Amino acid sequence: MNILCPIDFSNTSVKACGWAARFLQQTGGGKLQLLHCVNVVSRSAMFIKMDDIFKEQAENDFKELLPKVRALAPDVEVSANIVFRDPKTFIPDYAGHHKFDLIVNGTKGLTALKDITVGSVTAYLMDRSPVPLLTIPEEADFRPVQKIILGVDSEVTEAAAFQTIINLARKAKAELVFVNTNEDITSIEETEAFTLQIEGISSKGFVIPQGVSIPQTLTDFSVEQEADILVLIHRKRQWYERLFKTSVAKEELFKIKTPLLILPMDAE
Repeated sequence: MNILCPIDFSNTSVKACGWAARFLQQTGGGKLQLLHCVNVVSRSAMFIKMDDIFKEQAENDFKELLPKVRALAPDVEVSANIVFRDPKTFIPDYAGHHKFDLIVNGTKGLTALKDITVGSVTAYLMDRSPVPLLTIPEEADFRPVQKIILGVDSEVTEAAAFQTIINLARKAKAELVFVNTNEDITSIEETEAFTLQIEGISSKGFVIPQGVSIPQTLTDFSVEQEADILVLIHRKRQWYERLFKTSVAKEELFKIKTPLLILPMDAE
């Protein structure tokens, strides 16, 4: 597996790098590239000098960080790259052209979304990443991934449509739990369980009450199930059109406290 991890050297992004390294180690190794973007505003002589200062600082930060990340994951090939580009526009294009399997990015949550660079980049990537995006909440400590929850809509009929997450579950040797929120179910007592047969992994499914806030409902369900990753599908033509019946700002997704994996998928 080949993972791209944008980093601005904040505690949140450093923690996400550590999470990504440990996850790769769990799944048998792979490649982890740490990417730091120096956002170039101007190419005047003064700003070129500032660019040099920012680059030197980033190089020093990487010299300190890389040995720590490698120590966490001895079977993972860890590299670092510094570019003079706007992270929002550069990262999606870079990830798509270099065949990364996953982008792992830290997020500080709702209150910091508009103020912290890493939060705004995450919000941008939710719409534009051509590869799956795994967001690591600031408060989420790494633990071996043993259970993955996939939020699905009522039209899902074939597990083959989610081969990416199935492969991920196989690599991690994790259980895969499908969950559908249904507005017609009004109490937890009406929760319906169903069985799934997917070769090579343990899997099951539930239909649960939708509740007032789907992100909160999914968060509560993830906590109850002791999930290690929650997966949602981004239908590109309309943002979570079926999972989110009404208009929901992206900031709502930052309320989810479990590592959140967003799968890009075109709506049919």
